[in-house]
Amino acid sequence: MTLTKWLLLALGGAAIIAYLVWWYRTREEPVAGRAWALAMRGAALILAWLILLNPSFPRVWDPNAATTATLLDASLSMSRPSADGGPALWQVARDSAHLAEGAWLFGGPVPRYVIGDSLPATATAPETRLTPAIRAAALSGASRAVVYTDGAISDLQESLREARRLGLALEFVTLAPDYPSFGISDLRTSGWVQSGDSAEVTVDIVASRAGVDSVRVEVVDDLDRVRASGWVPVPESGRFSSLSLSFPVMGAPGDRHFAARIAGPTGDLELGDDWRAFYIRVTEQPMGPVLISLRPDWEPSFLISNLDRVTDAPTAAYLWLANGLVALDNYRPVSLPTVRRSARDAPLLVLHGFGSDAPDWARTLAQEADRLLVFPAGDRPFDIPGWNVRVQAPNSGEWYASEAVPQSPLALELAGLSVDALPPLLRVRPILGQAAWSPLTVRRSRRGEETPAVVVGQRRGRRWAVASAEGYWRWAFRPGAGRQLYRSLWTGLAGWLMEGRGGGDFGLGPREKVVALGEPLRWVAPPSVDSVTLEMRSDTAGGGVVLQEAIAPADSFEAFLPPGRYEYSVRAFRSGRAAAAATGTVEVERFSPELLPSAPATLVGQGGQAGAAGVGSSEATASPADSPAGERRLATLGWPYLLLIMLFCAEWIIRRRIGLR
Repeated sequence: MTLTKWLLLALGGAAIIAYLVWWYRTREEPVAGRAWALAMRGAALILAWLILLNPSFPRVWDPNAATTATLLDASLSMSRPSADGGPALWQVARDSAHLAEGAWLFGGPVPRYVIGDSLPATATAPETRLTPAIRAAALSGASRAVVYTDGAISDLQESLREARRLGLALEFVTLAPDYPSFGISDLRTSGWVQSGDSAEVTVDIVASRAGVDSVRVEVVDDLDRVRASGWVPVPESGRFSSLSLSFPVMGAPGDRHFAARIAGPTGDLELGDDWRAFYIRVTEQPMGPVLISLRPDWEPSFLISNLDRVTDAPTAAYLWLANGLVALDNYRPVSLPTVRRSARDAPLLVLHGFGSDAPDWARTLAQEADRLLVFPAGDRPFDIPGWNVRVQAPNSGEWYASEAVPQSPLALELAGLSVDALPPLLRVRPILGQAAWSPLTVRRSRRGEETPAVVVGQRRGRRWAVASAEGYWRWAFRPGAGRQLYRSLWTGLAGWLMEGRGGGDFGLGPREKVVALGEPLRWVAPPSVDSVTLEMRSDTAGGGVVLQEAIAPADSFEAFLPPGRYEYSVRAFRSGRAAAAATGTVEVERFSPELLPSAPATLVGQGGQAGAAGVGSSEATASPADSPAGERRLATLGWPYLLLIMLFCAEWIIRRRIGLR
């Protein structure tokens, strides 16, 4: 041990003995034999302190004969070809490793030990984590480990520190393919476009060992027709290059499937990362809400993500800043005529920070809207033009949500949610309007009469809602009941406002229409339903049912499926009756982040040089460790824990025999 650990051991041992002597002299009965009980507990606590310090423990056998563990990288990146026409890296690792006594497969959060003839045919782990396998090998008694990997280890530094701490000497055998590699690391698109407009797609390209200066990227449709293309410069290893493409989308409304691909003879043998699929929802009219914030505030940040749950189209959000409008997704300037056109065609207009000083164009949009949600601002009363709704001056104090849920179309969504720990709302305003109702009420300081937290109404087929208070975003900050109440209130209210204008069966369907290989398809359901049934059919395997199950009540659920395109049908039930239904298409790609080329990694081991495995390069350099290969950490041995249990049991037996409890 180091001098510091010796000092800590001495100080800790002295503190333990002093405490036990004081305890047995002042708190225990003065009976004969208590010194033996004190000695047993003291020895146990000092041993526990020594295990925490985890010193190196010399091996009593020949270090050269110490056990060696084999660690095999079972991540998807090992499924890449080793060379043109050659076996996969995983097969090369299996053939190169000594597997007579088995090996640890690493990649995910839990390593798996298998014997040689039980190794899987392919590598399938969606990530590369080595640290759990380091712990497992050390605790199994190994003093040395040989790691077969392609070098793309996500927790390399952490695993090296853990190996030093446990006294495990590492030797890396790297199996890197020696051919050009390209991949699409990211793809971004709006996900929705109005028929006749142009869709925009941005792709990020990464590369390794590239022999060309640029590559061609194409966007193709389901019939493999090229809709857009462009050249992008090849980035240096470890960096990326971006390319934005646009193409017109025509035809009937619905979901359109497209794909971005790297085209041309690049020499890349792994094509799983050269192709990325995406869907675009085409509509005749804008489907997503439009939010315009007239003052900076936290509310839009939380409100946008919940409005996005109402429809498949994203919410278009803008901020009025310095007498100009900017888009909240990229903070680029947007012309006022463009925002006016989007707001007039939108199924729901949300005006945040609307008050007596609102600009004339905002008041005009409010007057012309068919479905309107207003978040007031300011200290003066004002009228909402064209709606016969008056907002009074705000009242001071702290206003807390009431447990009693009024009768309303949202009562089922809000009933039963706990409001005890929710932060208060501020500046509650009386709202005057015809045929108005409220889905939620608040009380000042939890006393007094209930006041509407939101006022909702309908006038000549037009629907409106006005938030009475400020600070709803505080609820979204609170996980659990607070976030659930915020989501249920605003998604439910937006769904009611948009009925007949594109709202449909909101809150039921896939969270993402395309997921990477190894990732689950995530589904969301309305919070108030009792159960959900899901049926999926393969669009590429004859249309057979591949998944059919009933799911217990939950806000979200997952399904793991192999690569392919699937037709889904999902239904939600409330009190035995169908509450919502949705159908569509989802896809699991062959792409995985594990397949992407990465910068060459320098693997630093703790003893010995790695030998080449016949493919690519093998690199490992010696690194000083806290424990040499002939020693082992105390925490990795089994006998200290057995001795610890025996000492505590001995103290218990002695105390019972001398009459102490």
